[in-house]
Amino acid sequence: MTGETTVNRRKWPRQRVQLPAQYFIKNQSPKYQGCTVLNLSRNGAAVLFPAYEYLKAKGVIFLELIVPKTFQQLTLRGELKTKTRISSGLIGGIQFLSLLREDLLNRLK
Repeated sequence: MTGETTVNRRKWPRQRVQLPAQYFIKNQSPKYQGCTVLNLSRNGAAVLFPAYEYLKAKGVIFLELIVPKTFQQLTLRGELKTKTRISSGLIGGIQFLSLLREDLLNRLK
């Protein structure tokens, strides 16, 4: 149908970011590895993983990143909800297991 509008199904708006991070997949990864957080909300993130990574559905993922302009390390836990393979890697949609505090989100933008 023409004239239809797209409904934003997200409760928390996503903010575009380019944050270097590390990830670890519970029961799958042997160690933390590098990745990039592409966008972020209080409830989730889109993360660019290396091209060689294989992500299992429903895996628990730990993300570690440094809050810009501080030495504060932030560890986020979430579940993989979507994955899309692109030429430069794999984009995973992560839903956090608990909401990211709004003050931390604002410092990460």
